[in-house]
Amino acid sequence: MSDTQHTPGPWKVTIDGYKGDELHVSVCVDDPNVPPGAVADLIAAAPELLAALQGVLDVEPPLLSAKERKAYAAVRAAIAKATGGKP
Repeated sequence: MSDTQHTPGPWKVTIDGYKGDELHVSVCVDDPNVPPGAVADLIAAAPELLAALQGVLDVEPPLLSAKERKAYAAVRAAIAKATGGKP
C-alpha cells in the first residue's frame, strides 16, 4: 500500500438527507487497509484544501513551463469539481 491514508478516488457522494439543520453524507469504506477515520479526516480538511488551491491560483505567475501549466490546469479542474464548475 502507498502512503495514502484514505480511500483512493474516484468517490461518489450519497446524501442521506437533512436531519434538523445538518446535511448528512454517508462514507462507506470497503478497504481493510484504510485506517478508521481517515476518510472523515480528509472530508473535514476539504474546506482548507479548497482554500489553499484557490490561493495557488491567486499567485499564478505569467510564465510557466509545460509541467507547471499542467499542474495549474489540475488545480483549476479540482476547484471546478469541488465547486460544481464555479471558479
